[in-house]
Amino acid sequence: MTSLPDIQQLQGRPVVFYDGTCGFCQGSVQVVLKHNKRQHLYFAALQSGVLEALVPKAQIPDPLPDSILFYENGKLYAESEAALRIAGHLDFPLSILSIFRIIPLSFRNFVYRLVAKNRYRIAGRTESCMLPSPEQRARFVA
Repeated sequence: MTSLPDIQQLQGRPVVFYDGTCGFCQGSVQVVLKHNKRQHLYFAALQSGVLEALVPKAQIPDPLPDSILFYENGKLYAESEAALRIAGHLDFPLSILSIFRIIPLSFRNFVYRLVAKNRYRIAGRTESCMLPSPEQRARFVA
C-alpha cells in the first residue's frame, strides 16, 4: 500500500485544497486526477488541517472562503484564480481553460461564487471524503 506524503514532502509542490464534504468538489478532484498525467498535483481536504500546517498563517483567509484553494510556489490562490491555475496543470485540451484568466477577476469570481453557492444543490453533500484508489492515494495528504 502506498503511504501518504507528509507536510515536509509537500514543500514546493502544488496542493489543491477542496471541500471534502462536497460532491461537486470531489467530482472536480476526480477530473483533475484523471487529467493530470504528470501526477504532480497533491490534494488535501480543507477539513484535514493540512492547510494550516503547510501555508503561512498570514496567507490563510479568515474565515476560510467557500472555495477551492490552490497553493503553488509559496502563494495561496482562491476561487476562480485557483481553479484556472489548476486547469493550467491539466493535460491538453483542458489546460486551455487557463486562458480564461484574461477575463477580469471580479467577473470570474462572481461566476465562481454563483456555482459555489449552489454546489450542494448541483452535486449533493457527503459526510466523508472520497476514497482514492491505491495509485491515487500517494497524492492525497491526510
